[in-house]
Amino acid sequence: MEGRLLFLLCVLALGRAAVILNDCQIIQTLHGKLLYDNRVTYMREYFPIDYKLYVKYEEVLRCQNITTLKNKGITVKELRYLWGIINESILQTIQRALPQRHPTRPYITELQNIFKVLLRDTDEQQVESDLVLKLLEQLNQSEDRMKAVTPKALLDNCFKVLYALYEVECALCNPRMIMLL
Repeated sequence: MEGRLLFLLCVLALGRAAVILNDCQIIQTLHGKLLYDNRVTYMREYFPIDYKLYVKYEEVLRCQNITTLKNKGITVKELRYLWGIINESILQTIQRALPQRHPTRPYITELQNIFKVLLRDTDEQQVESDLVLKLLEQLNQSEDRMKAVTPKALLDNCFKVLYALYEVECALCNPRMIMLL
């Protein structure tokens, strides 16, 4: 009986490790796509100077927001879900602003596909925090609180929050630190 229980616990632990490895492979791919050179090329050089998109105030998710939400007791799992939903929405906003043959369109489509894969195993039912549910509701409703932000700044925030949420678990390297060495 104890042997079966131990075996079951081992299988569950290995299954969890496999899920983490799969998520980390997706995160590593996303990390590579969001590196600085790509963000500059696709989000700044291919857009007119000072081009800004109007996004909902809640869609501007920065590391400071993540820290504040962590201090309010939001779990990392919920923060990752919120980050994924917000950036999926941002990518849709960028995609809508692009002309059909814009050189950034395939890049945004790739990022959208990565976010779809990342979010496919999670759903809103796993979110337990009232604060996160309130933020998700505001994302779906508010049209009155808009903010003008450059496309590059939106993806810069995406990259920084990705790094903050997955750095340790997925062994992400900080390109800035490599350049300093």
